[in-house]
Order: sequence, then structure tokens, then C-alpha cells
Amino acid sequence: MNVACDHTCTPPVVLVHGWGSTYERTWGGSDLERTLEQDGRRIIRVDLLGHGASRAPHESGEYAHMADELAEHLPEHTPVDGVGFSLGGKLLLQLAAEQPQRFRRLVIAGVGDNLLRPENGVAVAQALHAGITDDTAAALRPVLAEALASGNDPQALAAAIQRPPSLLTADQLHAIGAEVLLAVGDRDVIAGAADQVSAAIPQLTGLVLEGVDHVSTPNSPRLQAQAAQFLRHGRAAPPEVPTAMRAHPG
Repeated sequence: MNVACDHTCTPPVVLVHGWGSTYERTWGGSDLERTLEQDGRRIIRVDLLGHGASRAPHESGEYAHMADELAEHLPEHTPVDGVGFSLGGKLLLQLAAEQPQRFRRLVIAGVGDNLLRPENGVAVAQALHAGITDDTAAALRPVLAEALASGNDPQALAAAIQRPPSLLTADQLHAIGAEVLLAVGDRDVIAGAADQVSAAIPQLTGLVLEGVDHVSTPNSPRLQAQAAQFLRHGRAAPPEVPTAMRAHPG
């Protein structure tokens, strides 16, 4: 279902960070934020539950409805555009699948077919408590290092990563009516391949970010430039790559 918002409308844009970070660390002062401000877009700045200035409970059950808590920051009767990295992207896709009328365009970064799998929450939580050691999986080390440097409460982050799963299915993704730009770094071993997700979302444009791993994804100048262009023009902008995507670990 398409959102009733034509090419002349300029809805607000919600920018959502990933697990372990905050709005300011991910999007604050970025080229994307500045470009959106120059374009006259109203930006909805969100710290997810357990992160930044939001409340930070220590019980994993408190994080069962993170998407609903994100939705509380959005206008009820006005469609929005959104940019989400990693966990932020997952939550935006969940909302767009459940409430397709609320979104016009979405830029989802650092999310691949991991969207369809449970997160390795126990291993991440253990590393948060014990610190990064030689036994910590190499793919998790930069993510954990960023989380530990973020100033967030480690107990809250551990609870968030161990929240009850709410996995999406291909059929649910097929209900998304928004135009979607899905951007994955070719060195992103966290997001991994994006073939199943790309095939399931109807109006999807794929973007492979060369030489980019998971943690560096939101800082990619190419991502930020393409995100701004996509939010202006949607799929009317020429796609750079086929919608079938695969990230290749480096």
C-alpha cells in the first residue's frame, strides 16, 4: 500500500541510531543532518530505549516493544521518512511492515538477512560484562568497542540486546509500502548477505558500500549523500546497483 504523499510533500525525517550508540554519536553534526536541515526538513531525533537520554531499564523484557516505543516519537497522522542504522533500521522496517501508512521513504543501513535471524545477544552481553578478550568473536569486537565507548549503561545495553525476539518474515516485509533504499557495506559481516530481504520488499533499491564494514556504515560519505538524494527523489533517482545484494566479508 502506498502512502498518500506525492512528490511535492516534505514529511518529517526520523533518524535512528543502532544498538550501543546514540543519536548524537551516529547522526549529530553529520553531513546528512546538515543536508536535511538545508533542505528544510524537520528532523525527529531519537534515542532508543536504553540509549542516550532515554530511560535505561536493566530487564530484557522491558525491551520487548522497542518498535512501539520508537513509534511514540512519530506523528500519528502524518507520514514520515526515516533513516535507520542497524537496530534502528530493523525497528523502522518492523513498524513499516505493521503500519505501512506511516512511512513514505526509508533508508535502511547495516541491515541484511540478519534481520531474519535472532541476534547473538548472550555472547554480546557476556562481552559487555567481561570486556573484550581474545575469545571475543572478531566480528563483534568493533561493535562492542563502539558500545563501550558510547557512555551508555552497559547493563541496559545487555538487556536490550537480549530482548525477546520479534523476527520479521518475508511475507511481513512484502507488506511494506514505503520506497526503501537498503545500503550494506561489502565488508559488513554483521549484516551479511541481503538477498532474502531484498527479494521480499517490493519497492527496494539496493546500494553496496565498497570497503565499508558495519561500524563505519553510518559515517560513509557515500551513504549519507545517497540517503539525502533518495529522501528527495525516491526511486525516481537512478539506482546504482541491482536490487539483489550480497555483502562480501573482507
